[in-house]
Amino acid sequence: MSNTLYARTTLGNIADLTTPSSTQKYVLGEQVLAYDSDNKVIAKYEYVKSHGALGINIPYVIVASSTAGSEVITAAPFTLAAPGLRVCVPQVAFTSGYYGFVLIQGIGDAIMTAETYAVGDHLQVLNAGVAMVVDGSTGSTTYSVNTCAICKEAGTTAVAKSIYLINRQAVCAAS
Repeated sequence: MSNTLYARTTLGNIADLTTPSSTQKYVLGEQVLAYDSDNKVIAKYEYVKSHGALGINIPYVIVASSTAGSEVITAAPFTLAAPGLRVCVPQVAFTSGYYGFVLIQGIGDAIMTAETYAVGDHLQVLNAGVAMVVDGSTGSTTYSVNTCAICKEAGTTAVAKSIYLINRQAVCAAS
């Protein structure tokens, strides 16, 4: 195997962050930093191949694959059989098999469950879940092995709300 020094600091086009493509434009696993001037934080995106159709703002996980051209791929949200995976949240919908960037760190929107959640609550994804839930009970600001995000917008309904996604491996909770 030969290695070449590789570094990319800019995208070919900023629209690539929000435009999945049927053809691979970047290196799988490539991470891009984008300054969020509204919130004054850095957002981090990772280039992946979608395992299926990805819904906007639904949490998924990033896994390794032994299939050529799909080494960095999304997977259905957590299952107990696959603990300790990084959560990602696509900020746009993906067609199955498309390539694109998913949010892995920073402020974005994610679907929440219909429960009470407050600003600052730590969030997790449950076993086979398709939405963020409070890690514990509302008012829970204790960082646990399940925590994958922090709530930035209070509510009580199952809609997309603002979160801060933490770029770390999280363990799936059974319930």
